[in-house]
Amino acid sequence: MYFTYKPCTRTVLFNGSTFRYFRRKPPKPGKPPIEPPAKRVLYHVTHAPWMKPEDVKELLWRRHVYNNAIESIKKVFKQELDRRQALGLGIAAMKEQEEQEFERLLEENNQRNAELARDRERRHEEEIVNIERTILEEIDAELAKRKEVAMECSKKVEDMIERSKNFVTYENLDEKIKEALENPVVYDFAIDLNGNRQYLAKPVKYLEGVPTRQKGRMYDKTVALQG
Repeated sequence: MYFTYKPCTRTVLFNGSTFRYFRRKPPKPGKPPIEPPAKRVLYHVTHAPWMKPEDVKELLWRRHVYNNAIESIKKVFKQELDRRQALGLGIAAMKEQEEQEFERLLEENNQRNAELARDRERRHEEEIVNIERTILEEIDAELAKRKEVAMECSKKVEDMIERSKNFVTYENLDEKIKEALENPVVYDFAIDLNGNRQYLAKPVKYLEGVPTRQKGRMYDKTVALQG
């Protein structure tokens, strides 16, 4: 452990770590800051050196010329303002003209705003009419579509009612069984190479003898149709 001292800082190395501290800087030698300044410093007056008389005369002459020029310019400007005031071009007339122009522009702006408002109102009415027409067209299309669907449903219901006359019920069950036995129907069919349906002949009600057992396509009735 060791210490290193500097005029304003101090560096300490302790266990491998370095710490740096700032301490108060010593004051300069002399009177303390709390004491007031000396009279020779407090009441010291710096006197400007005297100028040459010819330089003073030149500066006074230039000042006189400058002041005369300023007064002349003021008089010229005042005469110009009086002349414009007499001709109606003064400040009051300019203010009046500005007010008149402002009123005119304000009136034009109001007219323009009113015209734009009328245009907006007209466009709004046209948009309302177009929207109403579009809504009515959509309503008519929807009503026509629903009417068509209702007609299809009504037709299906009528067809179903017509078909229901031949439905099998508990009352006509025996009759329908006898009718099915008397009129057998076969829904099987074959399709040839041309894509045509080939239905079998109407089956007989009662089979006579022992039915022939088919092996392959030997007894297929569609074989003869291929030639």
